[in-house]
Amino acid sequence: MIFNGSHSEESMEKFYYKATQCLCSSLQLEESLQSYFDYIKSHLPIDGIYLNIYRPDFSDIQFIAQVNELQSTTLDRRIPISNEMCEALQDLDRPIIRIVNDIELDTVTQFVAPQVIPEIKSVILLRMVSGNTHLGVVGFYAKQAGVFRPRHVDMLEPHMQTFSLITAFNLKGRNLLRANEALAEQNQSLKRTLNICNGVVGAHSGLKHVMQQVESIAKLNTTVLMLGETGCGKEVIANAIHELSLRANKPFIKVNCGAIPESLIDSEMFGYERGAFTGAESRKAGYFEQANGGTIFLDEIGELPLSVQVRLLRVLQNSTITRVGGHDSVQLDIRVIAATHRNLKAMVSTGEFREDLWYRLAIFPIEIPSLRQRRADIPLLVQHFIEMLSAKFNQDQLPRVAPEQLAILSQYHWPGNVRELINVLERAIIQHPKGPLNFDFLVPDVEVEHKEKRGETIIVDPSHATDKLVPLEIMTRKYIEHALRVTGGKLYGPGGAAQLLDINPNTMRSKMKKLGIC
Repeated sequence: MIFNGSHSEESMEKFYYKATQCLCSSLQLEESLQSYFDYIKSHLPIDGIYLNIYRPDFSDIQFIAQVNELQSTTLDRRIPISNEMCEALQDLDRPIIRIVNDIELDTVTQFVAPQVIPEIKSVILLRMVSGNTHLGVVGFYAKQAGVFRPRHVDMLEPHMQTFSLITAFNLKGRNLLRANEALAEQNQSLKRTLNICNGVVGAHSGLKHVMQQVESIAKLNTTVLMLGETGCGKEVIANAIHELSLRANKPFIKVNCGAIPESLIDSEMFGYERGAFTGAESRKAGYFEQANGGTIFLDEIGELPLSVQVRLLRVLQNSTITRVGGHDSVQLDIRVIAATHRNLKAMVSTGEFREDLWYRLAIFPIEIPSLRQRRADIPLLVQHFIEMLSAKFNQDQLPRVAPEQLAILSQYHWPGNVRELINVLERAIIQHPKGPLNFDFLVPDVEVEHKEKRGETIIVDPSHATDKLVPLEIMTRKYIEHALRVTGGKLYGPGGAAQLLDINPNTMRSKMKKLGIC
């Protein structure tokens, strides 16, 4: 249907009805504009449509939507205008609809429109009015000058009220959407905080001060150094920092610096290029690159060789890495959380740890208390891990812990901290799956601790407390055997006996062979 000078009233009504239907076809402005444009472009010589609003309080014009042959999209482009332009827009005698076949003839349009639509040459401007207030305009534009005629104005003028309504509705919807998004974000942040605090057993008691520090630092990008004994839960706290940060939806990469062989540290940490060494058949991203945008947790950072410490310092200073076998720097955006059970300050004094790296890492230190420093949390931890282990073993009901047995756990000195508690509970559940759980195997160690508190000098045999001296070789063998029982026989890696005893795994293996420990 093409209109000409003699188009019928019936055809105009049909056009108005169909165009209005398209304009109201969706609550999404860009979708309704697309439908409307697709219909009317065959009846008018237009290349696109734009909507903008006039904001007198800000002395600017804000483009809110545009549609053309390529796309339909909402916009938020704001263009400041002069006082003279503001006065012109507020003139009540300004026509509701008019043709500008050469945009240079209209001061406001000539200044504003080409900043969003550079190819615009002519336009029909349809004012949107609410009461006596000028909301903005709908611009039906063409890339050629002089293409519009009065009949085109007759076709579009009836759409003024509909455009005013959908624009007002869209503006209100955008404000509501922003408010809802902000509210949802706050709600999500609150839920995340509650979930993290509820997930960290002792967050409101023994770890209360730690969690206060976590909440104060989480949303910043500051490097965090966590100090504490092996097995006290440094990884749990690192995870809490990440989950409460603005990087929560980005990667959280955990690296045990003490578990990587020295010969592989560079390639594992920083990645490598294809052909960097024999077997490097393709480029590989290292841990730092994998964490880009998120958080990298460097556990047992005190185990890093001095040569790697230099390269880590460069990463912290410049936020760049260079892959093994490469020359180009890779820019990173990461947050570093480091942890150690060692005394880094003392290591600086002995030359084992770089002083400049220490200062770079220790911007915000968090000290995680050992389990014996937060004994009040033991009943909560026992319940939590019993539930976790029962699910692991597919048990129908939770095994019971008698008060006197819980007292044994509360009095034990926990050299392996929370990790050892998990292993002890797992051992007890394996021995008595239906309960009640029994921890009498810890009693000798509890008695030893009581003797130590009374000031008695003793040599501790981890298996059987005694005040008699025993040969060092027997003592060493029993201590290693005890460590292996605590770790469930695990020797290497995180939570292994070598880590628990702070000894090189290869050295420990040699000692075990010498002492006849299988």
